[in-house]
Amino acid sequence: MNKLFVLFFLLAPVTAFSQLPKIPGSIGGVSTSAILTKTKNALVTQLDKSKAEYDTTSFNYAISLSDNAGLYENEEKWLRNQKMFSDVLRQSDGSSLTPLQKAEENNEVGEMMYASNKFNAAENTFLSSKLIYESNGLTAEAGYSKVLANIGLLYHTMGRYSKAEEFDKLAIDIRKTQSGESSVAYGSSVNNLGVLYKDLGKYTEAEKLLEKAIQLNAINPGKQSPAYAITLNNQAMLFEEMGRFQQADQLLAEAIRIASAEMTEKSTNYQRLLINQALLYEEMGSYSKADEIYKKAIAIKEKRLGSSHPDYAHLLNLQAELYMQMNKTSEVESLLKKSADIYLKKFGANHPSYAGVLQNLGNYYRTQDQQPAAYTNLTKALSIRIAALGENHPDVLQTKECIALLDWQAKKYSVASSGFQTVLDQNMLLINEYFAALSDAEKARFWDKMHPHFDHYAAFVADTYKELPALTGQLYTYQLATKALLLNAANKTRQQILSSGDASLIKEYQEWLDAKESLSRLYSMSKSELAEQRINLDSIERSANSKEKNLSAHSAVFKSGYTNAPVTWKNIQLALGTDDAAVEIIHITKFDKIKTDTIYYGALVLTKEMSLPAFVLLKNGNQLEKKYLAYYRNSIKNKLADVYSYTQYWEEIDKKTSGKKSIFVSMDGVYSQLNISTLRFSDGTYLLDKKNIQLISNSKDIIKLKTAAASTAAASAVLIGNPVFGTAGSIAPLPGTKVEIESVKTQLTAKGYKVTTYVQNEASEQNIRKVSNPKILHIATHGFFIAETQGEDKTMGIGSEHSALNPMLRSGLLLANAEATIDANAEYGVLTAYEVMNLNLDKTEIVVMSACETGLGDVKNGEGVYGLQRAFLVAGADALIMSLWKVNDEATQKLMTSFYKNYLVLADKQKAFKAAQAELKTLYKEPYYWGAFVLIQ
Repeated sequence: MNKLFVLFFLLAPVTAFSQLPKIPGSIGGVSTSAILTKTKNALVTQLDKSKAEYDTTSFNYAISLSDNAGLYENEEKWLRNQKMFSDVLRQSDGSSLTPLQKAEENNEVGEMMYASNKFNAAENTFLSSKLIYESNGLTAEAGYSKVLANIGLLYHTMGRYSKAEEFDKLAIDIRKTQSGESSVAYGSSVNNLGVLYKDLGKYTEAEKLLEKAIQLNAINPGKQSPAYAITLNNQAMLFEEMGRFQQADQLLAEAIRIASAEMTEKSTNYQRLLINQALLYEEMGSYSKADEIYKKAIAIKEKRLGSSHPDYAHLLNLQAELYMQMNKTSEVESLLKKSADIYLKKFGANHPSYAGVLQNLGNYYRTQDQQPAAYTNLTKALSIRIAALGENHPDVLQTKECIALLDWQAKKYSVASSGFQTVLDQNMLLINEYFAALSDAEKARFWDKMHPHFDHYAAFVADTYKELPALTGQLYTYQLATKALLLNAANKTRQQILSSGDASLIKEYQEWLDAKESLSRLYSMSKSELAEQRINLDSIERSANSKEKNLSAHSAVFKSGYTNAPVTWKNIQLALGTDDAAVEIIHITKFDKIKTDTIYYGALVLTKEMSLPAFVLLKNGNQLEKKYLAYYRNSIKNKLADVYSYTQYWEEIDKKTSGKKSIFVSMDGVYSQLNISTLRFSDGTYLLDKKNIQLISNSKDIIKLKTAAASTAAASAVLIGNPVFGTAGSIAPLPGTKVEIESVKTQLTAKGYKVTTYVQNEASEQNIRKVSNPKILHIATHGFFIAETQGEDKTMGIGSEHSALNPMLRSGLLLANAEATIDANAEYGVLTAYEVMNLNLDKTEIVVMSACETGLGDVKNGEGVYGLQRAFLVAGADALIMSLWKVNDEATQKLMTSFYKNYLVLADKQKAFKAAQAELKTLYKEPYYWGAFVLIQ
């Protein structure tokens, strides 16, 4: 899916040489003042001539382009003007200029370099300006805060988010003091930080800052100004990312209305706003509206620049991509050919833009079963991209995957397999290189681009594993590396380092983050771009690796969170015992030339004696997710004999684990919503009776379980329950949990445990946040899970627009004062899964959530359940017990009592839990009672 443009507000430059030094005397009969005036006029003329080449708003707005939205006008202007820029810099180094004039001049030239996407040159020029200001005591000048703001914008565009935030905040502080909150300068910096936070995924903070920028710009410079239009656009882009499409549409329409009066239709920036709107409509599925905008933008480009300009070709390419989504294939070929011809004539046969259109043309032919034409275009695109970009550039990998898809389609399975694995292996290198260092939002964007490669490979294996059995092992290894990738302990590690108080460690860590952020952008640059900007990629990689080694040596926290050895299916097999089997469930979307709506489920089954993992393919995934899931839930709720679920979900898998007693199961998709142990055989027995099912997040957790040493944690426990939710009575009290807490405390105390209890008003969010590494954490309260919501209303005290975007905000625990939090937006009372991730539970052996629906959450295919279960594991807990449906209070108390009785004797969580289930089953035969809770490790 195309990402939208984001426009950044940049103050108009201060005119250089507003005052000249008054120096008496003469040189060669010519007065000094006359020489300085002549120098000044020459430089101003040079700059003004250069500026005239750009869109009139290019110096008010720095523009960050999406991957698929590059325009070439500024690039061409740079080529025409780079000698002028060099002359300006050379002359401004002379002694005829004051330090202030030199600083201002460097800043202006840096702005033009930045507008021309010459980021490395812009950085050097901006930093030179900054140094002049600082070394000459000129930091009180308005231009100083301006260059700081420009550096922040530049680093944002370069993907160096940590450095960008540093400079954005510094510019805001200085401008607030020097110019005041009503100034245009202050408003622009507030806007820029808001856009940065949007790209970092800090949506709540971003929305507040952008709203503030809109309010400031409405007053100064006013509601009809380009600045106001840009802030409206940026708020629209935030709302688009949050799924608030209607609001985004309204804001963007108003921004375009204002821009059309101020910028005129020939303005490049106005056209970019139009394309933003088209991409928004594409995402909304309003294809006809998007098409209308593309037609308008194409007509403007043609009228202004002619039908041979690369920007015109770019818009034709975008329109062709839209028509592919619309299945309007009759026009795609002609649009792409026309676009390709323009790029070929303008840039030649070795340019990446030409290769990009050839790839689109090859994919079009592939979907139309014109395989010879598809091979011709894709192989040509690959050759160009390798020469221009290097063997491992992301665009090269994309083309290689297109060829692998074509080979698959042509039934060249072995060739396709090799092609896919080349792409995935390089993706794994990128993941291992810098993925862990990214923020949540950056990880999500990175994975959004990468996971389709892995999805396509899973679909390929599902189609060809009988012809190429060895593929099952390769698929298993990729699953081990990528399953549950987005939510891992690295985020907690980041928080621990930044809050450590160790200034040296924090500085070293931030330098490492900046190096990794820089590399993430540089990997996507072409060879010519790297050479032109004199960037030595190898040197930067060595520097980042050196920093990483130092951090690993100096910080055990860093080493544990960021350095993990790769795991293969053979490592899992070595860890298995002779009575064990591992089952890795995979959600697969069928691929038939294009992605389809047909769902498969695959199960990779591994035992000690297998030469390769076995593969079980269930092709009725759509029914498993709807018809049979509804049947399973209805059978549980109404205590009916379930005669279908075992056959549909497990029978074929069970055949591959025949003779094995312990089955380690890593869930995915709909399987995360089942308790496998409750599946019923035709004779009335259950899987619980015949197998020891152990649930894990990822099969590589088996290694940890098999090699873990006996716990040395102190015998301590924290018990939380029976909160006072409030006085309104809107949340039902849980007096039964008081009995439960007292019973558990009695059992633990008798075995020598040091027990801390928090009940009534003390069962609070504040107290649970203070919990530090108890061996046992037991929580008895209401849990909640909220399905994805729309609109502006709050859910559990959290704006639904934010909870809709982040599923970790839609599940959690209700604690003391929850009514006030929900009804009156009090600060404490609801602990979300998002907050749970940062609890200190690294030495906690087990978390018991004795509450309803604590195992629920958003099921993310390939990622598991986004909710409390993942949150507690990320927080460090070894295992947790949770519920999948609303539970009977009496049955829950009996289960918990039995679990602790067995646990304190057996010292084995899994054995104790299964024994407790079996005991409860003798009292209540239906799974509704004994099957509500599951244990996951």
